[in-house]
Amino acid sequence: MITLGDRLREERNKKGLTQADFAALAGVTKRSQSLYEGNERTPKADYLAALHDVGVDTHYVLTGNRSHGSASFGSEGNIEEQQAAYLERQLNDPDVASIPMYDVECAAGSGRDFTEEKVLGYFHMDRAVLAELKLPADSGAWVRARGDSMVGTIDDGDYVFVDFTQRDPSREGVYLILMDGERRIKRMQRVAGGGWLLISDNTRYDKELIKPEQKQFVEILGRCLVNLGQVL
Repeated sequence: MITLGDRLREERNKKGLTQADFAALAGVTKRSQSLYEGNERTPKADYLAALHDVGVDTHYVLTGNRSHGSASFGSEGNIEEQQAAYLERQLNDPDVASIPMYDVECAAGSGRDFTEEKVLGYFHMDRAVLAELKLPADSGAWVRARGDSMVGTIDDGDYVFVDFTQRDPSREGVYLILMDGERRIKRMQRVAGGGWLLISDNTRYDKELIKPEQKQFVEILGRCLVNLGQVL
């Protein structure tokens, strides 16, 4: 028997999107998307409404019957127009913040910030919700992590919210840093003598000591506050 979750997965696959990217269109976490597709949780109305706005046949998802006049996934122009209209509505809503999404492996210029990078997409969040979560609406971004050095806390492909205004590791936390020409996500601790200790939550990786005279070669880009679905 074909379930709601099966039909939802079918619609996602037609768009050629991962669970994380499909979830971002609807403003939910990758875990929620997985639960919906596994029939472990029933999608809410706002989730389905968001998908409808970007061309998903939600009538089919709910009932198993194609809606008359539904958008064809073979018509890229139609889908692009609907996505553009949806994005325009979100951008014009003063109560909604459009948080850009980047890949940590992107590298342009000095790597100081992401202003010159390609935006992978936008995560639309209510400003009131952001304030409740203590996430800055206008000085942060969702950054896709890579690798397994922080596995258990941040897995490969997870999106992490980075606050670019928090660049002082005076208190222990997880930070996005620029080191040896690469952006990395590491847990940072101050040590006696004024140095830093870079820690990977995956115990397969050794800790790295940054001596005071080496700190000039490490730039802190921002503090990682939230992993989608998981508080760090």
